[in-house]
Amino acid sequence: MKKLNMLLVSGLVTIEHQSRKMNERLRELLEATGRFEVAIVEEFRNITPEFLEPYDVLLINYDGKLLPTQPARRFGEQTEHVIYDFVAQGKGIIFYHSSIWVDAHWPDEWRKLLGGYCAMDQGCRRCPKDDHIIETTDPDHPITKGIDAKWMNVFDDLFTQVIIHPEAKVHVLASIFDNVDFYRVPGFPPAHHPVEIPDGDLTKMPGVNQYTPVIWTNEYGKGRVFVTSIGHWEALDRFNFITMFVRGCEWAASGEVTLEKPDRSGDNRLKLFPYYV
Repeated sequence: MKKLNMLLVSGLVTIEHQSRKMNERLRELLEATGRFEVAIVEEFRNITPEFLEPYDVLLINYDGKLLPTQPARRFGEQTEHVIYDFVAQGKGIIFYHSSIWVDAHWPDEWRKLLGGYCAMDQGCRRCPKDDHIIETTDPDHPITKGIDAKWMNVFDDLFTQVIIHPEAKVHVLASIFDNVDFYRVPGFPPAHHPVEIPDGDLTKMPGVNQYTPVIWTNEYGKGRVFVTSIGHWEALDRFNFITMFVRGCEWAASGEVTLEKPDRSGDNRLKLFPYYV
């Protein structure tokens, strides 16, 4: 089977996510499946259609800032329009973890491409709880087939109050229940990630005590968008997450899913990450 060519786009990322080791770990996982060849770039301004021509899919691990309250550095209009055309003409894009955050100056078309996004100026927040039970919303999608109905993710971010673009074609694959009790902890909200609490009442925060999507797909023109808002280092040791991630990448790149869960039978239980090897 022909390998899929992926360009992993990174560079300026908030401090707690800024690790070249993470990009290499993503590449190691994806190439271990046998389905991908992955190249990595850390500067993505002023690109051209010709630059992207060899690739089937982009993986965006970029949010454009060091601290959540800083203004983000966009890719620039030239690059952004090239990306829109790349996807709309039938190719794919994946948004990884903190790349779902946008500032007020990110264009509406970028938000439509994401399908669902977070914006600090629109009430989105990071939940202070680090460990979460994730619920598979659609067990029949090719990306989620065979995934547990409920599964644990640890030491990760829950970005909640996700905003769904009114013109997007979002299909939610996994969600977390954003319980108000998660916020009854000392030090919330932290100074580096301010949150408005109406009348000081946590139960009045938008979206609290509701499900919030954490993994979804979107359609954009003829192309495919896969988004995961979770994805810390530890998530890549969770077999449900790994499986959904590599399948989501394959689906975005090709429109089909052939990858299974890593095989842990027999001596395979002795394998370390990336498990697929």
